[in-house]
Amino acid sequence: MAIQPPRGTRDFMPAEMIKREYLLEMVRAVFEDYGFQPLGTPAFESWELLSKKGSGGEAVKDEIYYFRDKAKRGMGLRFDLTVPLARVVAANPQLPKPFKRYQIGRAWRYDRPQAGRLREFLQADADIVGSDKLDCEAECLALAVNALFQLGFRKFRVRINNRKILNGIMEASGVRKGGEAEVLRVLDKMEKIGPGGVRKELKSLLSPRKAEAIMKAIERRGSPTSMLRSRPEIEASTVADRGLDELRELVDKCMVYGIGKFLEIDFSLVRGLDYYTGPIFEVSIDTGKNVGSVAGGGRYDNLIELYGGKWTPAVGISLGIERIYEIMESEGMFKQPGTRTEVFVVAVDDSVRTDAVRVAQEIRSKFANAETDLMGRDVRKQMAYINAEGIPFAVFVGPAELKKDRFTVRDMKTGKEAGLTMSQMAKNFGKV
Repeated sequence: MAIQPPRGTRDFMPAEMIKREYLLEMVRAVFEDYGFQPLGTPAFESWELLSKKGSGGEAVKDEIYYFRDKAKRGMGLRFDLTVPLARVVAANPQLPKPFKRYQIGRAWRYDRPQAGRLREFLQADADIVGSDKLDCEAECLALAVNALFQLGFRKFRVRINNRKILNGIMEASGVRKGGEAEVLRVLDKMEKIGPGGVRKELKSLLSPRKAEAIMKAIERRGSPTSMLRSRPEIEASTVADRGLDELRELVDKCMVYGIGKFLEIDFSLVRGLDYYTGPIFEVSIDTGKNVGSVAGGGRYDNLIELYGGKWTPAVGISLGIERIYEIMESEGMFKQPGTRTEVFVVAVDDSVRTDAVRVAQEIRSKFANAETDLMGRDVRKQMAYINAEGIPFAVFVGPAELKKDRFTVRDMKTGKEAGLTMSQMAKNFGKV
């Protein structure tokens, strides 16, 4: 039996990779439209970095792929792209601010594989480091909305909240100092286990009165207009007030970008990572394919200092490429061909195989991607290969074509043929 890839990982065949690369190219173009610059970081980091208290949190820590290298040093595969960014900024305080970076790369979590969630997955992150202005949050959200628009989506919603509001709710509800992280981890399970499950777990941590107070405070969601018109039902909390003021300002700034209609305030939104300190957000697409949120992020002003740098405000958003891909595939949104080859140069017999290579080289240098036969196959089998791969054009090279310096070009979709010189092919490529 052939060896399969590890559970939670998968192979992507060429036709799939062409679609995925299209998706990534579109996202990358939008990132660069907004002035973000590329950054690369290692796939694995020190265990000290990945497991530091106040970083990802205990739940994520349990999902890290941990190993020791030959020098017995603790290492782990990165679980996201934000923690490595914070390390880079902490180690390079001279970076001009704002430092606007994007990174598209793989991350790993030992999680239960399911729709839209693999153990090895691609993320596309854009972050702004060095500014505490809410303009940064608005730009990150506008960038995500624009990327989804460019990919063809029109129906989605952007849920926003603020960790200060959640902290204020817990403060007003009497959650003991130091117990907030545990409560947040329970609240973050809302979509997985529902309000009933969350209420039950809260009551295992808190008194029934405190649990009910929290549930009442977080159950509200709605449009910014309805949610912010008057003060929401949160007991007196200066921390929550600051969070509400930030949401009002963020909504106003999003209006400038024209994305206000997508916003929904949701007090139950948590974002599971411990490092968030302010506004948080998640983006979901209205589709029959239920994969959860396709993008998320927020402000993490203390993370860079946690890794030895100066206190530096930062905010970012991450697009979940695997989930976006699954939705696009299920909705038939990809129009890419199954191959990048545009022309196959057919050698009509063995006497012209070298000439076919020469013709292919000339085609490559002048106007199109080209393949030649590498299997010593006859014309019939070469044509079968062209059809199997979906290559759009065939150029036939035989003694008669070489003598006239004019080649038969066939459009494989229509079956039309024309005799063309190399210069005519280059000038009219795609037309037969």
